[in-house]
Amino acid sequence: MMRFPPFPYGPSSCPHVLVLAAIATAVGAGSLAAQDAAAPRVEKIVMEPDSLVIAVGERAPIYVTALDASGNPVADPDMMVWMQGAEASVDQAAGIVTGVRPGETVIETRIRRWAPGRIGYEDLKAYTHVVVRHPPVEQVEIDAGSGEIYVGTRERLAARASSSGGVREDAPIRWSSSDPEVLEVGPAGLVYANRTGTARLTAAADGASGTTEIRVVENPIRTLVVEPASASVRVGDVLRLTAGALDDDKHPVAGGTVHWSWEALETQPFDALQVDADDGRTGVIVPNEPGLYRVTAQIGGMWHDVLVRALPRPPRREISLVAHGVVPTGQATTDFWAFEGQDGRDYVYTGTYHGSLMYAWDVSDPAGPVIVDSLEFDGRRVNDVKINDARSLAVVTSEHASDRKNGITVLDITEPSHPRKLSHYTEGLTGGVHNTWIVDDLVYAVHYGTRAVHIIDISDPSAPTEVGRWQLPNADRFLHDVTVLDGYAYLSYWNDGVVIIDIGAGTHGGTPTEPTLVSQYAYSYRLGSESYANTHHAIRYGDYVFTGDEIFGCAECVNGPRGYIHVIDVSDIDHPRKVAWYRVPEAGSHNLWAEDDRLYVGYYQAGLRVVDISGELRGDLYRQGREIAWYMTEDGTGSLPNATDTWGAQPFKGKIYASDSASGLWIVEMEDEPPLVP
Repeated sequence: MMRFPPFPYGPSSCPHVLVLAAIATAVGAGSLAAQDAAAPRVEKIVMEPDSLVIAVGERAPIYVTALDASGNPVADPDMMVWMQGAEASVDQAAGIVTGVRPGETVIETRIRRWAPGRIGYEDLKAYTHVVVRHPPVEQVEIDAGSGEIYVGTRERLAARASSSGGVREDAPIRWSSSDPEVLEVGPAGLVYANRTGTARLTAAADGASGTTEIRVVENPIRTLVVEPASASVRVGDVLRLTAGALDDDKHPVAGGTVHWSWEALETQPFDALQVDADDGRTGVIVPNEPGLYRVTAQIGGMWHDVLVRALPRPPRREISLVAHGVVPTGQATTDFWAFEGQDGRDYVYTGTYHGSLMYAWDVSDPAGPVIVDSLEFDGRRVNDVKINDARSLAVVTSEHASDRKNGITVLDITEPSHPRKLSHYTEGLTGGVHNTWIVDDLVYAVHYGTRAVHIIDISDPSAPTEVGRWQLPNADRFLHDVTVLDGYAYLSYWNDGVVIIDIGAGTHGGTPTEPTLVSQYAYSYRLGSESYANTHHAIRYGDYVFTGDEIFGCAECVNGPRGYIHVIDVSDIDHPRKVAWYRVPEAGSHNLWAEDDRLYVGYYQAGLRVVDISGELRGDLYRQGREIAWYMTEDGTGSLPNATDTWGAQPFKGKIYASDSASGLWIVEMEDEPPLVP
């Protein structure tokens, strides 16, 4: 069995380079030609097996052989493996594929060789088609509520099938009752209470089963009341209705489940309103469209109606251009940070993509941004720029250095118009640092080589030292970004979703130097025939973590990337749950910022987007009209004229600053109040 060399790079936030489909080589054409002359020439690659069926968590070997023109094996050719989708992972050192999530994917091995007689390279490829099956169901649990059902009523009971890979939402569940004359059960757990008595319900899936005993009792409910009796709410706002049951003597009756339904009294789409049940007696109402709705609560043969008027949200606000700062070298612009310097003037530091410069802009007059200085770094990419709270130090990341000594550079910015280098820290970070976050004297650095967050002490900025490190245990995982708030770090772990670690919050025993795992929320969704996760950026605001995807290379990506914003409720930080989303059609999200009940999104080809995130969030924020404003960062200048490629955004002193990788720095202003509705 031939062993694979490690990936040279992980997935990239680069908007124009698909690393998964690229070949990295450390030798030039001349070296390859010399190698070909001295060694047998590879003419074919064979992967065995050519197809593979495994379960989630199951491991299986893949054998790769490179052959010369005579069919003889060629030892140790330079190879690379990549995958489509997130269904399987490969331990390239051992040649072992592991099922990650159900679905199908293709593993490709390729060798790049110099093509004699032609200018350039040519690729030889081989493939293994992998189908990942669900693991078998090991347990079925029934949620029977109080265990009592009123005679003459019906209830829908829930059952959950799970396996070693987690909840099996796809597993079909079969229901049965020990006494259908007492309790009859139909498909999907719908039970009918025919007469008083006791029956045992069974839910089975894939050979596993769970049981529960249900008592059918007399129905004491004679009246149902719902509060409030009527309501008016804006589209996208959350309304809670509470139902109460009373007996003949008007005493409250406990038990029973309220069933909620709705009807549009004005013409509306079928999903114009969403109704959920938070518990047995509370209905959660979220209008997606304006209009008048009748919401009905039913329990124990009783019903009660509530009229809900959904009002439109205010119209979008206008955003006007204040200034546009063009990078003189034409290099693409990456991340940035706006801040007030210790000299009392306002500045923005911007990085460059496919460049080696960081620019210092004086934006004290927002209408006239001026580049006052620049610093050059050994690295073809200055991706991230962060400023500490004291506004005395900046940290700049570097990737693809000519001497392979990537890492972070610490800058003295006490004279912000002329930042100066204090140190370049590379130990343990030579694989490249993509993103960072600064808290006090600690830098949390995302290292592509280890796929870990490295914690660097810069209390002596001239001599940084690593004091901690944390990562998911599987070496195939990929970490892209980190943000920190109130003692928790939020790690964007690509196909593993957002991972929350305790770095001093005091809830899970973590410290800044010895973090501990708190919780994790992973997700995926389909674009065409492929599934993606690609958690690229995550930030915390209030009770929510907002995560953004970044997807390149999909069949739908004809005009650029795809991806959207997931809203994850972390009010119970041990059990994150997705409650809402924001998705601009036919576009891809990038970096996020949240402040003053607003979410600012650099949405690549969809420009700068501002979203209202006030109050409780549920459902489709885009459809609900929570998008406050948008602005397309494009003109005829820059590295890619007349194209929008918004990287990120940040509010600062009443203006909104945005970077566009194609056209530089943008400063815009949003009107304070929406225009009056006529």
